Amino acid sequence: MRRFAAGCLAWLVVCSVAFAEDQKVTLDKQRESVKVMLGDDVFTVFRFGPGRRKPFFQPVTGPGGFELLKEAVSTQQPDSPARKVFVVSEIAPLTADEGAARVAHYGDVLTVDRVDGNKLWISARNGWINRSDVAPLAATVTRLINDNPLPIKDKLSPDFYDHPHHKGIWFSVDEINGIKFWMEESRVAVQSVEVEQGKGNPAVIKFVSHWLDKKDAPVLKEETTVSFYPNRLMTYDVKLSAAGESVKIGDTKEGMFAIRLPNSMREYAGGGPVTNADGANGTKEAWGKPSHWVNYNGPVDGHVFGVAIMDSPKNPWASRYHVRDYGLFSINPFGAGAYTAETPEPQPAHARELKAGEDLHFKYGIWIHDGALGADEINKVYEGFAK
Repeated sequence: MRRFAAGCLAWLVVCSVAFAEDQKVTLDKQRESVKVMLGDDVFTVFRFGPGRRKPFFQPVTGPGGFELLKEAVSTQQPDSPARKVFVVSEIAPLTADEGAARVAHYGDVLTVDRVDGNKLWISARNGWINRSDVAPLAATVTRLINDNPLPIKDKLSPDFYDHPHHKGIWFSVDEINGIKFWMEESRVAVQSVEVEQGKGNPAVIKFVSHWLDKKDAPVLKEETTVSFYPNRLMTYDVKLSAAGESVKIGDTKEGMFAIRLPNSMREYAGGGPVTNADGANGTKEAWGKPSHWVNYNGPVDGHVFGVAIMDSPKNPWASRYHVRDYGLFSINPFGAGAYTAETPEPQPAHARELKAGEDLHFKYGIWIHDGALGADEINKVYEGFAK
């Protein structure tokens, strides 16, 4: 499998760059989600239903996942994580030659026993499921949500689970009128979701969210445009405004545009390197500092993927990175004081107050790529993002 990953996957990465101009991203809006497709492959799913305390993207995949899955089905034992897939459709049909049709639901994790074209045989469900309804875990770069984790204290265990408020890719920050939204003390409720461009390069969604106080009254309004590109770049363009007369955003390290990586990619568990545009190496060097981008590499079932978060030069001021060795990776404009408090040059707190009619506008990018790509390739993607 490793020879396959090193050879075929490297070829796929080169080809994906060459074919990017001809590819289109397709969006499939369902009742509580928007599925983002790259051809027959799932890139990510935006989840916005009321069952969670904030919207998020889960799962998020890197390139070459279906090829890794097919190879794993041929070479690895049935209990291998590389043979598992995450159901991304709200309702996914499973068909069989005989018997009644069955369905799987978003969040189900299934083991694949055979692959026939774009159909996957799930013996445990006695049915075929479509490739477009699942994401291979072998290329998933977000930690899966576990609402009932085992009480495991060994941090190197693949089943170790901490910080349950870290969900896929999300947008949140503490200290909004004193409310810790990052910690999910209160809810971010999506009011509307619009597919602005259902197929294209990019495909685009727009949504509006209200950040609610503990009495469910809105304190902050979020208006967001998310664009999805064929090279697996996602841009998050957000306007924040007061929902009432004013809103205070405190200085905090806990924010804002974030991803939680799977356990296998954590720096302290064999992941990395973690680098930034200015030559920092490691989470300790990159943490709390501004930079055009920070990149976090790490393995998923032995194949290395990379995640780069980017700060737009058009933002009102430079943001800082909250990047940790345990897999949290975020960028935050509101933490200058918190991030520099214990440095030789502490900065003043970067709190803000927005009055009625005022707003703040930020744009961030996140690029999911093959880990074989280096700083030159990241810089090229950043230059396109920064225009």
